[in-house]
Amino acid sequence: MRHQLTHIALIAAAALSAASPLHAKEDIVPLFEATSNSTTETLDNVLGVFGAEQAYEPEKGLNSSYIPAVFYTPEQGLGVGLLYVGLYGDLEEGAGQPSSMVVNPYISTNGSIGITFSNKHFYNAGDNRVFTDVKLFDDAAVYYGRGYANGQQDDNKVNFKEQVLDIKPTWLTRVKGDYFVGVGGNVKSVRPHDKEFEDPSAEPLASELTDNTSYGVFLSNVYDTRDNVTNASKGTLLQADLGFYHDATHSENFGKYSLKASQYHALAPVPGLLAWQVQANLTSGNVPWNQLPDLGGADAMRGYILGRYRDNQMMMGQVEYRLPVYWRVGVVFWGAAGTVAEDVSGLWDKTLASAGTGLRLKIKDKVNVRADIGYGEHGGTFYFHVNEVF
Repeated sequence: MRHQLTHIALIAAAALSAASPLHAKEDIVPLFEATSNSTTETLDNVLGVFGAEQAYEPEKGLNSSYIPAVFYTPEQGLGVGLLYVGLYGDLEEGAGQPSSMVVNPYISTNGSIGITFSNKHFYNAGDNRVFTDVKLFDDAAVYYGRGYANGQQDDNKVNFKEQVLDIKPTWLTRVKGDYFVGVGGNVKSVRPHDKEFEDPSAEPLASELTDNTSYGVFLSNVYDTRDNVTNASKGTLLQADLGFYHDATHSENFGKYSLKASQYHALAPVPGLLAWQVQANLTSGNVPWNQLPDLGGADAMRGYILGRYRDNQMMMGQVEYRLPVYWRVGVVFWGAAGTVAEDVSGLWDKTLASAGTGLRLKIKDKVNVRADIGYGEHGGTFYFHVNEVF
C-alpha cells in the first residue's frame, strides 16, 4: 500500500512546502484594496435587499440572506433554485464563529426537484457542536457500474432518476484543546426509477439499480484548529470517522471509514490563500450500490459527474488557491487527483485528474456564494452553491 499513500502524501507535501514558510501569517491580502465609493455602496444596497450585508450582527438574532440561483447540468437541464443562508448565535458561544444553516430548494426542466438543509450549531463556548445534514430529492443521476474500468466506458451510461431521503446528524464535544470526539447517525433510502440507456450492453448495469434503505452509526474523532468550519482562513483539520451500517433491504452489514485532512495558509504579503485537502473513503463488507464511495460532484473532483466513478475504496486530494480580488468578489483556481478501486491495494493504479476555476461573491463575513467550472477527462461541469468546498 506504500505507493498508493505516497501519491496522497506528495499532494499534501507540495501544499505544505509552498505554505510553511508563511505559516505565521494570518491575514489574507486581496489583489486590490477596496475603498468605499458610490458604485460599491449602490451594489451593497442592492445586495442588502436580499439580506446580504457583509457584516454579521448577532444582536439582530437570525441574519438571513436569500440568493436566487440559476444552474445547468447535462442530467438536470436548466434549473432554478433559492439559496437561503442564516447565521445566528453569540460569537462567544461559537468560540468566535456564528452558528449557520443553509437551505437550498430547487427544480429543473427535466422534473428534478429537491431540497437540502445543512445546520452547524455551536454552543457552550464552542465546546459542543451539532451538525445536521438532510437531503430530500427526486433528481437526475447517472450510473456506469462499479470501478474505474466501467467509468471509462461511455456506452455504460445509464440515466435514471432517484428518490432519496438522506439524514445525517453528528454531535461533537471537546475533550481537550482542539480535540473533539462524537457520535453520529445516518439513514439513507433510495428508489431509482425512469432508467434509460442507449447501448444494450448497459442493461445489466441498469438492473443493479435497485431500491435500498440503509442505516448506521459512526464514531468521529476530530482535531480542528480552523477559525471557521465553513470558510477557514487558517488552521488544520484532521478527522477520522468509523461507521457501522446495516443494509435493511438485503439484511447485510457493512462498514464505512472516512479519513480527512486539510490545512489553510494565508500567503501574506502575497495576495490570497492556499488550501489543501486529502481524503479517503473506505468500506468493508457488502456495500449497496448507492453507498459506494464516489468521485465527482460539487465537493470532490469537480469536473466529473457524481456517480460515474464509484467503487469500494476511494482516495483523492485537491489544492486550491483562493484570491480575494476587489470588494466582495474573489476567484479560485484548483487542481485535484483521485482514484477508485475494489481493494485498497489497487488505489492509484489508475488516476483521474481535474482542474478548474470559479468566482466568489461574499454575502456575509466568511460566507461566499460560489460558481465553479471544473474540467476532467470527459469535459466540464458547472456548480453553484454556498460556502467553500472544504
